[in-house]
Amino acid sequence: MSDEYTETEGPALESLQTLGWEISDQQDASWQDPRDTKSSAVLEPRLGNAVSRLNPLLSDNNLNAVVREIQQVAGTSPMDENEQIHEKLVRHTSVKQDRGHGTKHQTVKYIDFENPENNDFFALSQFDVAGDIEIIKPDITLFVNGIPLGVIECKAPTIAEPKSEALEQLQRYQNERTETGSEGATELFRYNQFSVATWYEGAVMGTYGTPKSQYKPWRDTYPADDDELAELFDIDYVSPQHRMLYALFEPERLLDQLRHFTVFETKQSGTVKMVARYQQYRAVQKALERIDHRSRREAQGGVVWHTQGSGKSLTMLFLGLKLRREKPDPTLLLVTDRTALDSQIHATFQRCGFPNPKRAQDKEDLREKLSSHAGETITTLIQKFQLDDDEEGDFPVLSSDDDIFVMVDEAHRTQYATLANNMRTALPNAYYIGFTGTPIEKEERDTRRAFGNYIDTYTIDQSLDDDTTVEILYQGRLADIHLEGANLDRIFDRVFADYSDEEKAEIKKRYAREQDLAEAETRVEEVALDIIEHYEDEIADQFKGMVVTTSKEAAVRYKKKLDELNGPESRVVISKGHNDPEHIKEWTPTDSEISEYKDSFVDPEGEVELLVVCDMLLTGFDAPVAQVMYLDKPLKEHSLLQAIARVNRPFPEKNHGLIVDYYGVSDDLREALAMFSEDDVKHAMVPLEDKKPELEAAHRKAKSFFDDLDDMEACLQTLEDEDTRIEFKNAYKRFSKLMDIVLPNPMANPYKGDLDRLSEIYARAKQRYRDDSMNLEGTGEKVRELIQKHIRSKGIDVLNDDPVSIMEGDEFDAELEGLESDEARASEMQHAIKHEISVRYDEDPVQYESLQERVEELIEKYKQKRLNDREIIEELREVLDEMRTRDQQAKAKGLEDATELSFYHALEEVLLTEDHDTDQQELVELTGDIIAEVEDVADVVEWQEKVTVQQKLRKRVKLRLMKADIQMSGEERTELTNRIVELARAHYQP
Repeated sequence: MSDEYTETEGPALESLQTLGWEISDQQDASWQDPRDTKSSAVLEPRLGNAVSRLNPLLSDNNLNAVVREIQQVAGTSPMDENEQIHEKLVRHTSVKQDRGHGTKHQTVKYIDFENPENNDFFALSQFDVAGDIEIIKPDITLFVNGIPLGVIECKAPTIAEPKSEALEQLQRYQNERTETGSEGATELFRYNQFSVATWYEGAVMGTYGTPKSQYKPWRDTYPADDDELAELFDIDYVSPQHRMLYALFEPERLLDQLRHFTVFETKQSGTVKMVARYQQYRAVQKALERIDHRSRREAQGGVVWHTQGSGKSLTMLFLGLKLRREKPDPTLLLVTDRTALDSQIHATFQRCGFPNPKRAQDKEDLREKLSSHAGETITTLIQKFQLDDDEEGDFPVLSSDDDIFVMVDEAHRTQYATLANNMRTALPNAYYIGFTGTPIEKEERDTRRAFGNYIDTYTIDQSLDDDTTVEILYQGRLADIHLEGANLDRIFDRVFADYSDEEKAEIKKRYAREQDLAEAETRVEEVALDIIEHYEDEIADQFKGMVVTTSKEAAVRYKKKLDELNGPESRVVISKGHNDPEHIKEWTPTDSEISEYKDSFVDPEGEVELLVVCDMLLTGFDAPVAQVMYLDKPLKEHSLLQAIARVNRPFPEKNHGLIVDYYGVSDDLREALAMFSEDDVKHAMVPLEDKKPELEAAHRKAKSFFDDLDDMEACLQTLEDEDTRIEFKNAYKRFSKLMDIVLPNPMANPYKGDLDRLSEIYARAKQRYRDDSMNLEGTGEKVRELIQKHIRSKGIDVLNDDPVSIMEGDEFDAELEGLESDEARASEMQHAIKHEISVRYDEDPVQYESLQERVEELIEKYKQKRLNDREIIEELREVLDEMRTRDQQAKAKGLEDATELSFYHALEEVLLTEDHDTDQQELVELTGDIIAEVEDVADVVEWQEKVTVQQKLRKRVKLRLMKADIQMSGEERTELTNRIVELARAHYQP
């Protein structure tokens, strides 16, 4: 058995069995496929049995109709079909049926959510599903009532890149890798709830359509802990695989997540399916527990503190879905303090299919909704809890109900004074839960004092570990411009020390302020030029950026300067003000223009590269493509922490977010972080200079594998051992990634020469050892361009290209002769031949297995110094000649070509032995007969996907073997038939 099976797949099947799944392991069991065609992914008999069992009064006709209905869902795309199928599973379907009282609509369940034990949980290894071109075989497919809700791809933990390989496989299965979209089988994923990549020592999860970079670990199985899992699985060590399988596929949790933690959001790029991450699932469960244990009139629910970018809005949505299901008729009130956030959260709930959320239009509308519309979901601004001008005294009580649940987004703001008091007066028995990425703990403002203790926390470091966010780096620029402004207030206070506060305020109106200096025309021009140069040198072509200014005036000035200086395509996004001067109003975008600008900016292909803002879009705006924020504004406390988090969203090849500070906010940052414990925020924003020790350490590690970087052959020989090669690859990628982060800062200069040499070693090792895992994925675009340019100048093929095949005789021989020594030639030949045998093995297992054994024997002799460089080269040359002359070998036997030789070898191994009275000529004739049968069947379009066609081939081959005048047992005939069909699959591709 393979390492993959023994170390990962087998243990996974055992774990699923412990969790209550019926297991069919095709390693040691013969599973009878009930499908008529492999293009179907549903186990129809199991589905029919389950629907019949869950709906006992259903007629046979309706049973058959319901079973067909979920398989025949038709949509505009597989994702649209996935959404429709999810809707049927969660909300059920209905049929018309006469149960003795006339024809009525009857609800029909596909799944019993209330009683998980009533469902059929079945896990099958190596389930094959036909796609447009190929048949795919995920390692484990998980069926609930015959419907494939889970796919698990397993890799051995010992291979070089288990995560990358498993995810690549899942992407291929889903047709997510190619523009043609034809290499996988989307039929299987129309039903998919979870897709998992696991390698025992690690596991990540996503759902249908999840990009590779967005697959995440599941670190916490709350409310179960590791001790409970160890007892459940009867193990001492709880691996990440155990946690993942329990978290997603423990039957009750799986159904809970299908029903309450899955939403579809319609975006500009199309519909996106989203499932909960572990911190979201955990926070919702903890909040529900606290709600269930509330004292009769307790209003303080607590605070969910999840760092910026970790999906707080979705957590609120999931909590809302659970409350809707578990409480009789709750009123949900979603409170924000900014119009943009109110619009966003209302749109999120609406786009994700939440039942009819209502948006409070004004103060009167809010009062009317809360007074008389029990059981609704309402979004509002906190500002709508204002008294009218003619009202006196306390805010009126709008509802005394205790089944009102108030979820406050950005709970660190506007929740400590009059408006918050008015809200709590209006809803005295409501239950309040605050959601924030930046809680405040100060004497006059304290998030926990306002809402209660933390329900759940998810810190910056945890989100970095999970790749939920990327690290934010800080770079101060042009600080000298600000010396004058920074000192202005201190100078002013000293000069006018004897004046009253009122007099000082009046004097300040007449004199330059720091903001005036910041917005001076000459300074804006200098900063704008620096922004353009920095953006074009370090950011453009891959990522985008935001320019944050002190005011609307400054935003307009920056926009004009960026245009005058032929800068990147930019748009200014500022709010509308009735008292704005005309020259500001002409630059103020309409609501539809703002929406258009945002869409273009978020789209990697959109023309807008920079957004110029002052206050808008600094909170609640997600643009993963944004890598840099050019900050020219004095932000403080949570406002600063929220603003910089605009650049912390993951995006392909984005190794970090970057704050380029033109205002000097580093002191404000230290003050903002002082309100948290150091462990919670130590990586909130890291000065670029702090990367130097990491870069030095990574450089030392990458060099440590070699004695002399200039001795290329010695370096390559060092990497012959696969484990050493894996270690070097990881060290090299770490060094390259840090160089990408630091470049073009002069801090990188001392290491550029070694980066070139290590890159050449890396490229040559990839070629020499035919190691596909040695790619440049994750190293960053800047460094990748440097590397590609350098290795091309050395005459090495680009790293992503395949090395020259040994079958390309003249080209390979020329490359071999170009090597500097016999030692290098011997090494190159060993690995090239081993690679080619591995690639071609299925074409002729008999011949290639023999060659493989011969090569391994030669290599062993070489290692023992029983062969020198010249001798092994000669021996390997003979192997090479045998591989290149298969057509000639075929003709020498009276066969047409190498394809016929493969079939001949399969027959020869079984029949040309002492046990069978067969000669070579008989085998040649039998080979021709067998080939004729194969070609006749393989002429059928998509024959490999059609079970009936394959059965036909199997029968005809068996019949031909029986007709041959050769004595063989039934077992031998079956074995030989199987070999011939496998050869047919290898040689006669569609």
